Amino acid sequence: MAVYKRGDKAVFYMNFSVDGVRVSRSTGKFSKREAKLVEAVEKKRMMVEGALSQRERAARMLLSIAIQKTYDERWKDNKDGLKAKRLAERAMDLIGDIPLCKIEDQTIKRMVKKLEDSGVKGATINRYLATMKTLLRHHQQPWEHIKLKKESKGRIRVLSKEEEITVVRLLRDTDHSTKRSYYPEAADLVEVLVDTGCRLSEILNLKYEDINWDNNLISIWINKGDKPRSIPMTKKVRGILLARQAGDWFKPFTIDIYQAQKAWNWSRKRMMLDDDREFVMHALRHTCATRLLDRGIDLYTVKEWLGHSTIQVTERYAHLKPDKLVTAAEALET
Repeated sequence: MAVYKRGDKAVFYMNFSVDGVRVSRSTGKFSKREAKLVEAVEKKRMMVEGALSQRERAARMLLSIAIQKTYDERWKDNKDGLKAKRLAERAMDLIGDIPLCKIEDQTIKRMVKKLEDSGVKGATINRYLATMKTLLRHHQQPWEHIKLKKESKGRIRVLSKEEEITVVRLLRDTDHSTKRSYYPEAADLVEVLVDTGCRLSEILNLKYEDINWDNNLISIWINKGDKPRSIPMTKKVRGILLARQAGDWFKPFTIDIYQAQKAWNWSRKRMMLDDDREFVMHALRHTCATRLLDRGIDLYTVKEWLGHSTIQVTERYAHLKPDKLVTAAEALET
């Protein structure tokens, strides 16, 4: 059977097979001549595609389809898989739903230019680029033309002991209004962060069931590096977490990330550090790392403490403790 009429409107349908693949659907045409033309075009398309390699077929695939296939086949089971999918979809909004073979050097440059013009920073742009590289590689398409941008390492902001004390005092001892009633809780949070070096999300999500009072350890199960770790508690951290347990909550901290940031920004403003863009809560993690190194803890131990994925990430703190270089210089003097 080739084309035939079907239904009250006498629309022509086509029914044929190519290499074992059956096609049975409407041609959308009301004359047999036009229907046969549609059928011929569809047959030719299927025959041409049937002769293509898997890589050649993927090259013709629209970006939207490629994103869904990459998610289903690669990203779905990853912790950040949904983020990767959404990032790829935002990239598609910038370059259009085009075939993969059209994602060329100039296409990527136009995407980067649009991101830069909208104020997106280099590190975020690199996440777009890395996502597109992964997608193209997954479908065996050329990806070497996608080059990540050099990121500015910037300086590592570390809080002095005086700055730490000031932040905590402002949050805990100020007579706060009802709207700021949770600021003393933020003071406890600051002290825990600086003594554990944990990421803000790790402590906010910490549950009492993850604290082993007998072994004096807190366990971080879900984190950015997808690498669970346990951290010993200092006396200060243990005291704060024990005191907060009296509230009969299932976790020590009840504020969310936005309240924590709001409290931090309030204290920064009163310390007249508005212009110090590096004076952020994440600096407490840098502060912990630096203090560990100041007390003679080696880089590998600091890596395990902070939960870094590689020692290279931890090495950015190495220049803050140049004692070994001084010792080397003294050896040369000798």
